[in-house]
Amino acid sequence: MTSKNLRGFSAGIILSTGILAGFYYTADADKTSELTEESVAQYLSEKGELAISKEEYTSLKDTETVAAPVAKEEPKTAPQKEEEKVYQMTLTITQGMSTGEVCDLLQKENIIKNSDEFLKYLRTNNLEGAVRAESHQVNSKMSFDEIAKEITSS
Repeated sequence: MTSKNLRGFSAGIILSTGILAGFYYTADADKTSELTEESVAQYLSEKGELAISKEEYTSLKDTETVAAPVAKEEPKTAPQKEEEKVYQMTLTITQGMSTGEVCDLLQKENIIKNSDEFLKYLRTNNLEGAVRAESHQVNSKMSFDEIAKEITSS
């Protein structure tokens, strides 16, 4: 970079800084209004809110903490659990189906919740290659172990 270029660049920086400073100091400072009680009251009324003093707040909070232990709790009854729907299916595994496809089919028919978890279970128990190609009766109440025993040769 030559000295002429450097001087021109410096002059541009100085000029732009001067312009920005001029706007900053000559801008209308009255745009920021002071916060007054009237403006706060007007804002709260527009929003449908209410302002209370610290004393009122602490007294309300104290009343709440005193009243909470005194309040008699009714015995909570367990919410009635909806009967879990049992899904049943005849799983027909054909020659050439992958274990992943079998797991996806079981998930699609709501027998298992997650096909990846069941596939992982089969892999960790070395049952992935033992799946038999035939028809199997399965339902959604069966555990992974029960389903695996049904569809494998073990």
